[in-house]
Amino acid sequence: MFEYEIEEAGVESLRLVLKMIESLCDCEIPIPFGEAQQQVEHIYHKYGDGPTTAMITGAARKRNIPVSKGPAGFTILGYGKNQKRISAAISQHTSCISVDIACDKDYMKQFLESAYLPVPDGRLTQEESELLLIAEQLGYPLVTKPFNGNQGRNVTCGIKNFEELLIGFRSAAEISKSVIIEKEIIGYDHRILVIGNKFIAASLRQPASVVGDGVSTISELVETENLSPLRGNGHENVLTKISLDDVTELHLQKQGLHVSFVPASGQQIFLRATANLSTGGTAEDVTDVIHPSNILVAEKASKVIGLDICGIDVISPDITRPFTENGGAIIEVNAAPGLRMHKYPSKGEPRDVGEPIIDLMFKKDDEGRIPIIAITGTNGKTTTTRLMAHTAAYAGYTVGFTSTDGVYVGNERIKTGDCSGPQSARTILQDTTVDFAVLECARGGIIRSGLGFDQCDIAIVTNVAADHLGLKDIYTVEDLAAVKAVVPCSAKKEGWAILNAGNEYAYRMKDMVKCKVALFCSDENNTYLQEHMTNGGSAVYADSHLNVFIYDGTHKIHVFNMKEAPVTRNGKAEFMNENLLPVVLAAYFSGIDTEKIALALKSFIPSAEHTPGRINEFEINGINVIIDYAHNPHGLRALAGYLKHIPEKKTGIITVPGDRRDHDIIEFGEIAASMYDHIIIRFDRDMRGRSEESITELLGQGIRNIKHGFEYQVIADTQSAIHHAVEKAEKGSYVIVCADDAIHTLKITQKVALLYQD
Repeated sequence: MFEYEIEEAGVESLRLVLKMIESLCDCEIPIPFGEAQQQVEHIYHKYGDGPTTAMITGAARKRNIPVSKGPAGFTILGYGKNQKRISAAISQHTSCISVDIACDKDYMKQFLESAYLPVPDGRLTQEESELLLIAEQLGYPLVTKPFNGNQGRNVTCGIKNFEELLIGFRSAAEISKSVIIEKEIIGYDHRILVIGNKFIAASLRQPASVVGDGVSTISELVETENLSPLRGNGHENVLTKISLDDVTELHLQKQGLHVSFVPASGQQIFLRATANLSTGGTAEDVTDVIHPSNILVAEKASKVIGLDICGIDVISPDITRPFTENGGAIIEVNAAPGLRMHKYPSKGEPRDVGEPIIDLMFKKDDEGRIPIIAITGTNGKTTTTRLMAHTAAYAGYTVGFTSTDGVYVGNERIKTGDCSGPQSARTILQDTTVDFAVLECARGGIIRSGLGFDQCDIAIVTNVAADHLGLKDIYTVEDLAAVKAVVPCSAKKEGWAILNAGNEYAYRMKDMVKCKVALFCSDENNTYLQEHMTNGGSAVYADSHLNVFIYDGTHKIHVFNMKEAPVTRNGKAEFMNENLLPVVLAAYFSGIDTEKIALALKSFIPSAEHTPGRINEFEINGINVIIDYAHNPHGLRALAGYLKHIPEKKTGIITVPGDRRDHDIIEFGEIAASMYDHIIIRFDRDMRGRSEESITELLGQGIRNIKHGFEYQVIADTQSAIHHAVEKAEKGSYVIVCADDAIHTLKITQKVALLYQD
């Protein structure tokens, strides 16, 4: 067990460790540790955030704004309709036309000149034949740079004659057909960061350099400097490694030097003319000394170009004096400015420049969240999820919810299948139309990948009972409860965990959570419930007449009678009563009026479409057919509680998933024997590792334990089993089909029904 920041790097670490162990077991030499470490670091930097993004997401987390990776690697801050998107230092509010202006150096200059902001005199050309005339007009020294370049690439400074101008022009032309030629401003390179048209920070940038020791060559000094843990490739670290390329060699030549030169001790050698961090430069914070009038110039430039986040490059002999006094000028306005020079200056005070970007995107106290109701338990999760989603939608929200039968946004199912895991949750939370999320959280997804959210407002635990035991290292109900408890433990401190007082395992979770605890129970005399309310705890319960009451800690509020909710089958489906109660309380905690809650639950009509596999009733050839999702002993007992109100004869078509323990399958057969007058054993399409003979034997053993000598049938095919049961059953009797895949079974049942239509 180990912790990681980047999942891909964690997986790579595990893969390499296993490879090392296998090599040792085979008496082979394992991969060297240093090589393995480099591989992990490569993966880490490939999938991790760069310094700029990390500063922004770090500031977001400080304000409790959720952070996630969206499609195509874009970073998403917040959930649902309240989310914002960023790409490095470009926000979703950054104007596209402003970025275009900033990226077009000629347009940018024209905009700045129109506002009478200081810019160097210059020309744009594509022709070498025009260079001489331009040089005469501007006068040396000059600077050449690509029209659409960035990060100081192929920029040549300090041009003093035509030969150097020609070399600089051709270098810039390698990147851009059009080349900018400007009068060089004498001074130091500065970057001014402006966010929301307000000055935030300023840095004095210095080109890549080395300091001699009297022994080492420039090449050796660079090699030593690149070993610094602060330097990395590209933007992956605080500083970028220095490259000894053609630009470096040319700059050294201008100084009469070469890479094999040995500088004197303490002698500083500059390796480039430009001071970009991306080429190995360093930065010194000068935020506190920049002249106020220069701040006004930078803020005005950001308004003129129209960027919400921008880095303004200026050359000035002295940033503490106004540009008007010393000839300082703006040479570029950059969209998506790098932030690392401000957060990690080589000298001076670090600036938390991610925070003002978050403050620009989110108002004070806005965490970018939407209400999240997370629902877990062994049985009843999906029905509870659907009831909650329906109630929130009735109250006017655009609801997104996940369940074992699909992902839904509004009234549309956007994906079909078992979608009760974290990826489906992320789908809902990254949907820009959703303003209320209801998320079913099954054990499989929790074990595999945790939750798809960092915290929820309300967590509901319907119950915990034996199911899927023996899988994924979950061997006992206590183990299972520990997994389910992850959900209520994710409720935020001021949120709620709504726990079933009638289920010991769910109730015990009250001692594990850090949020507020509320209880629900269909038995108002439940000891835990009464004790909780006596101590001023919130709860929801039903009295002996099935009247539903909310207790808010001081007084009780009548909501409605359970019989009025169609999903309860006139109150006879006791497990549906249990599903309904926590929804009442969760809706109340969500600020929905009790009258609206009652109307919503009264309007929820159970059907194969709205609640697939939850007591779906049909009439086929005079026979009442029920499809239900009862696939474990606890669920089958709950179904039995409803069927006991039906006096007619009942035929049960049963099966169990093959990945259940022998004991569970036998118990399922025992419960079925106590419920049904006739039993047919069928099989799922996916046997999950068991043979038909094994399932038949274990179910048969359970049946015989209750009814010795009881005869049952085995009809493997589901459609044949349903057709046979309908054909043989007495008119008015019931055929109950237990379905692990409810939607598939419903389709089969509809096919059988068509056989009897004339």
